[in-house]
Amino acid sequence: MRLDLYHVFFITAQEKSFSKAAEKLFITQPSVSHAIKQLEDKMEVQLFVRTSKGVTMTKEGKLLFEDLQQAFSIIHHVERKISEMKNLESGHVTIGGSDSTCKHYLLPYVQTFQDIYPNIQIRLQHGSTPQILDKLINGLIDIGIVHPPIRQNQVQLTEFLTIHSTFVVGKKYKELSNQILSLEELLSYPIISFSKTSSSRKYLEKLFEQQGLTVNPDIEVGSVELLIECAKIGMGIAFVTKELVLNELAQGELIEVNVHETLEKRTVAITTKKDMPLSIAAAQFLKHLTNGNI
Repeated sequence: MRLDLYHVFFITAQEKSFSKAAEKLFITQPSVSHAIKQLEDKMEVQLFVRTSKGVTMTKEGKLLFEDLQQAFSIIHHVERKISEMKNLESGHVTIGGSDSTCKHYLLPYVQTFQDIYPNIQIRLQHGSTPQILDKLINGLIDIGIVHPPIRQNQVQLTEFLTIHSTFVVGKKYKELSNQILSLEELLSYPIISFSKTSSSRKYLEKLFEQQGLTVNPDIEVGSVELLIECAKIGMGIAFVTKELVLNELAQGELIEVNVHETLEKRTVAITTKKDMPLSIAAAQFLKHLTNGNI
């Protein structure tokens, strides 16, 4: 049954007049009468009784009106919510990334986005790159921040940032600041790195493999902060993202160790699920990221 017939009935019941309903609906009075007759025929009940003052509802008409009142109220509520979303007055975005990615790269964008759109709720979920991709594919997040390369054809990648890797030590190994070491020479010192599942660790292993070497870190950590502290107190040589330790290098708390081999730059990428349109709020946040609005 067509929704427009119910709408004509609902407005007629509110106005208690076919002619007033016609004016409000911008149609002719015969069109109102015809719509009501169609509805009555379909339902096989009489909905209105004509009087000298207009029309009144029958018992069946009152029952239908009460239920339609709730239905149209829900429709109007949904329309209002969608309008708010279109105007970015409501909505939410769920973003996934590693702890260090969220803290050092993502949060500045979240802050500037919320300054512009304070009513949009930002939700953060953390995890390794494989975990973030899994959450994205299963619809648990809208946008992921990951470290390529990845082997997943269900997602789309957009380059976000370029980062650089380096080796650092604390003051205990300050004599290394005046040397240029080979990767083989590095292995004579304790190596500090992230766990085996991290993209940083995989990059480190590949770096050594290219020289025919195998690296087995003496210390494995789960956060950038802990990795930095381990290096500071002299527990070994830490493999880090240089952009994350610029302050410590400038203040002399950490010392960069130069190596003969070239450490290729890496990328941080934004990923979204292919063939899955983003919500209005998520699409706006993605635009905020890609435009570099920090």
